[in-house]
Amino acid sequence: MKNRKVVQLETPHVQQVGMDRAARRRVHIRRCERIAACFLVIFIFLGWQILSSRHTLAKVNTNISQTQTELKKQKQTGKQLNQQIKQLHDPEYVQQVIRSKYNYSKKGETIYNLDN
Repeated sequence: MKNRKVVQLETPHVQQVGMDRAARRRVHIRRCERIAACFLVIFIFLGWQILSSRHTLAKVNTNISQTQTELKKQKQTGKQLNQQIKQLHDPEYVQQVIRSKYNYSKKGETIYNLDN
């Protein structure tokens, strides 16, 4: 300990001031801990929200890509069906389909089925 020329008196008032200072310091530390805990809770909550929204976004993007793939397939099917509709308006094509599928014949025609 250093050699001091000034010494603090240990009077009841000085002791009361010291105890008040210590009490204020404890209150200040407790407040800081509570504020830090509140910020930690808010930080965890917001972090959870961000992670949850990222997960939801990934699911939505997956669903979008699957739906787009299905849409492409459906468009292709639609094109094929439209082509078939156009062909069915052609009488020669219809006659060819009827003859091959249902063994339809004209009067006086003989149909021979040959196995391959």
